[in-house]
Amino acid sequence: MTFTKYKIEIHAFIINILILSISTTQSQGMLVGDRISDFELKQILNYSSDKARLTDFTNNKALLVDFWFTACASCIESFPKLDSIQKEFKDDLNILLVTFETREKVLKTFSTLKRISHIKLPSVVADTLMHLVFPHTSAPHEIWIGKDGKIKAITDHRSVTRNNIKSLIADKKLNLPVKKDNMGYSFSDPLIQNLDIDKIYKSTIISSYQPGLPASDGMYISPENGFLRAQATNVHFQNLYQIAYNQWGNGFNYSRFIIDSSVVERIRETQDEQNTFCYDSWWRDTSRNKACGEMQKELDHFFNLKSYLENRKIPCLILRRAGSKRRFISADSSGRGDAYYEKDTFFLENVYLKYPIKNIFNYGKYSWSPFQFIDETGFGGRVTIQLPKKFESIKQVNRFLKEFDLEVVIEDRWQHVIVINDN
Repeated sequence: MTFTKYKIEIHAFIINILILSISTTQSQGMLVGDRISDFELKQILNYSSDKARLTDFTNNKALLVDFWFTACASCIESFPKLDSIQKEFKDDLNILLVTFETREKVLKTFSTLKRISHIKLPSVVADTLMHLVFPHTSAPHEIWIGKDGKIKAITDHRSVTRNNIKSLIADKKLNLPVKKDNMGYSFSDPLIQNLDIDKIYKSTIISSYQPGLPASDGMYISPENGFLRAQATNVHFQNLYQIAYNQWGNGFNYSRFIIDSSVVERIRETQDEQNTFCYDSWWRDTSRNKACGEMQKELDHFFNLKSYLENRKIPCLILRRAGSKRRFISADSSGRGDAYYEKDTFFLENVYLKYPIKNIFNYGKYSWSPFQFIDETGFGGRVTIQLPKKFESIKQVNRFLKEFDLEVVIEDRWQHVIVINDN
C-alpha cells in the first residue's frame, strides 16, 4: 500500500466517523436502507484475529449483528438458537455478537453458564463504536445486513427465525417491525414523561401545591384521546374526594362532608399551601364507577384515611314559595339570562334556578350557602330574583326574597354524605 493510498483511507475513515456521529445525533444512528460504513472492530473473541473490519463479516455473506449484555436473560437464552442458525447457514450468513462489557466479564459468563459454554460465535467486547453507529437502549438488538452491505431490518430477537434468515440471504424484502428505542429515556426521569399517552391504560400523579397553576378540578372524557380523566390542581383534599365519589358537578355542598376533627387538623389548609394538592389520573376503556372506586382507594391510601358514602338526614336550606303569588317569575322569559353582583346584592335575571343552585350556591368549599341549598318551589321556568351577596342568616335572606313571594327555611332532608375517618 502506498503512503498516498494510506492517507486517503485514513481521511475516508475520519469522514465516515464524522458522518456517523452526525447521523447518530440527528436520527438515532444508521437506518434501514443505509449502506454500512467500513471501520475497524477491536477486541474480538472466537475469531481468527483479535481485530477485523466490519466488511470482513459481509464478504459475499449476509450478516446478523446481535447486541447483548451479560445481565440480559433474553440475550443469553437466544444464544443456542443463534449458534444453531449459524451452523445451518454458515455458507451464506455470519452472526456477530457485540457487547459493551469487558473481555473478562464475557469470558466468565460463557464459562460459568453450562448451557452456552460450548458456543463460539464471534463476539466484539468492550465496544463503543458499534453502539454509536447502532444506538439502542434495550437488548437483544438485531441489525440485519444483506449481502449488498445494506441494512435490511432493525428488530428485537423475536424476529430471528429461520424463515426470516432465509429471506435475508435470498435478498427478499423483510417486512419486519422496526425496533425504535426511545433514546431520550432516562431511568432518573419520571416514566410518564417518556410514554405515549395513547398507549397508557392507567396513570395517576399526586403532588403538592404547584405554583402558577389555577385552582381547578373535574372529571370528564378527554376530547383528545377519549380517556376518562380526573384532574385537580391546587385544591384541598375534599375536592378530590368529591370527584372520587362521583359528586363533581352535582351541586355537592361542603356541609355534606362528615370529617373527623383529627383529619381536619392534620390536613387543614395553611397559608403556605402546605396541604393543597394536585391530582391527575387517566383511565383507558373503563367505566366512571370503576374509576371512582380506584380513586377512592388511592386517596384513602395516600392520606391514610377511611372514606365511604352514606345516606343521612342533614339540615338543608330549603327554598319554597311564600303565599299564592308568583312574583319570582320572569316578565319576559325570551330575553337573555344574567347573574351578577352589585354592591351587596346578587341579581339573578331571567335564569333557571337549577343553574345558580348547582354552580353558585352549592359549588365549592366557599359556596354561598353553609347548607345544602335545595329548590322545592316546583317551578321549572325562568325567574328574576335578588339575594344577598353573602349569606349571614335566614332572616337576612328572607328580607330579599319576600318581595318575590319566596322564602328559605332550614329543614332536614335525606342526602348522600361523604364520611371521612382518620385511619
